[in-house]
Amino acid sequence: MTHIAFFSGDITRSGGTENVSIMIANALVDSFDRDTTTSERPAISFISLFEENPEPFFTIDDGISRYTVYPEPTHGIQHYFDTVSRLRKLIEEHHVDTIIDIDGILDMYTLPLKRKTGVKVISWEHFNYHQNPGVPYRKLTRRWAAHKADAIVTLTDADKQLYERHLHPRCPVIAIPNPMQTPHPELQYDAEAELIISSGRLTYQKGFDMLVDVAAKVLPQHPGWQWLILGDGEDSLTLMEKIVDARIDNQLILMGRVPDMSYYYRRASMFVLTSRFEGLPMVLLEAKAYKLPIVSFDCETGPAEIIENGINGDLTATGDIDATADRINALIDSPSKREAYSAHALDNAGKFSKDVILAQWRELLYK
Repeated sequence: MTHIAFFSGDITRSGGTENVSIMIANALVDSFDRDTTTSERPAISFISLFEENPEPFFTIDDGISRYTVYPEPTHGIQHYFDTVSRLRKLIEEHHVDTIIDIDGILDMYTLPLKRKTGVKVISWEHFNYHQNPGVPYRKLTRRWAAHKADAIVTLTDADKQLYERHLHPRCPVIAIPNPMQTPHPELQYDAEAELIISSGRLTYQKGFDMLVDVAAKVLPQHPGWQWLILGDGEDSLTLMEKIVDARIDNQLILMGRVPDMSYYYRRASMFVLTSRFEGLPMVLLEAKAYKLPIVSFDCETGPAEIIENGINGDLTATGDIDATADRINALIDSPSKREAYSAHALDNAGKFSKDVILAQWRELLYK
């Protein structure tokens, strides 16, 4: 039996990477359950370096196994050789044929095992080529993957071209976007709602510090409106202090991790993203699926492939606080414009169809 393993830092986290990885793994299981053309159903699993939470934030199909390299959180490059050794034992014990690194930095642990175990390595890069967040040797790992991986998956065509132009990879580079899920039951956009939402991990990358600056130019002019930030992270205390200092703590609220994102998407009037950089942000695809008007920094990469500027959302230059506040204020002041953006939210959604994307993954895994 073929065994495909998705390799994660911690699959129990609530981030977009974990969300889309679980979505793809679940969809693969479902597709093989429905596939009558083959009698061999592959095993699907998740391997995490460790799991900090007792249960995953996103639901994993019961048919998917979970394994951990370490029984408790273990950080640091000083554990590198032990990590490689432990991972090799897992791959051999569970007869893993293909391992999908759901963060390119994880290639550093899997690529040394190709020759020893025969495992195929697919590097699935969720950051764009120009970003090396938090890990200075990510650039080296990308070069290593370009020469040794069996395939590299990027989230956008723009990123695929960057890989091919700068690294001249010996393996195929395939652009497969994140999928967009259609909400059920179908919703009716509420143009009368006075609620803005944003979501994501509270980290430097996501730019919530700049979001507070934007909100300080929006909310005092609209005392009836609220703005909710859904998610947690290491910047939560700093952000709370900044919100209090801006005297908007009665309108801009840090909600932490919420169990039901759909509840908030259905009640929102618009979605705002102020990331410094992205790969292809799942939160924008979710907002799009819920037909929300979007205001977003045009950061590299992703937002411009999701939002049609002036049609179903507004793109502003990364870091432009004034322009972003102006766009949000304009939408608040014009329910008809919000309704028009919502009506066109799905105009360019076909390429993000889960069926289309699943077919691309199956072709990659079984060609």
